[in-house]
Amino acid sequence: MNKFSSLGEAWIGLLNAIVQDGEPMESEGLELLGVSVDFPAAADSDPILERFGNATMIAEMKTVFFGGGVGRLGHSYTNLMRGPGGRNDLEDIIALLRAEPWSKRAVLTLCGLPDGKVPCINAVQFLLRGNLRTIYFARGQDAFRKFYADALCVGDMSRKIAASLGVATGTMTGFIGSCHFYHEDRRALDGVLRQAKQYARPSDGRSSFLLRQPEVGMARHGRHEKGGS
Repeated sequence: MNKFSSLGEAWIGLLNAIVQDGEPMESEGLELLGVSVDFPAAADSDPILERFGNATMIAEMKTVFFGGGVGRLGHSYTNLMRGPGGRNDLEDIIALLRAEPWSKRAVLTLCGLPDGKVPCINAVQFLLRGNLRTIYFARGQDAFRKFYADALCVGDMSRKIAASLGVATGTMTGFIGSCHFYHEDRRALDGVLRQAKQYARPSDGRSSFLLRQPEVGMARHGRHEKGGS
């Protein structure tokens, strides 16, 4: 597990890890499989994201998660979200944790429509363990363009639930099936890394993001869907 003191540092750490250890994603880019990363859910000032993050992408992702309509990114998650009571506004999760603070069922799932498309974020779990722990699983995340924007939206959920319960937010943990970037973004990505070298350090000194190392010589086949990552 890689623990970082801010979301921005986690972003830079992921990018560096993919550059150093990523494997080819056909001809499209590089990826790491089975990535896990920890960072705070608190809405503190983040100088890395303030300097290098894309404010337009952040705003568009908030529309995807909370806007209720289809924005520039071409999809919406609002009506795909379901809590344990079938709601998409987190109220059933808040009610469950208020009634059963140790519950492990406070899970928000995001299920795609029967059109072959699957949301990048698939499940978010909220665990009340003193403070509010937030854990999400993503089938895939575009580490350069979308990782931090997705995480900010999940963090907004965490902060809403924590505020309603009168507790502090704690660590957010992301488990990412395919953490990747595309070759077309490599020049911009390298520019960000050159300017943010001092931030590319896990706070616990560990270096491996992988939950499970990929098998050497593992066959890679099938098409990678760029639009849904």
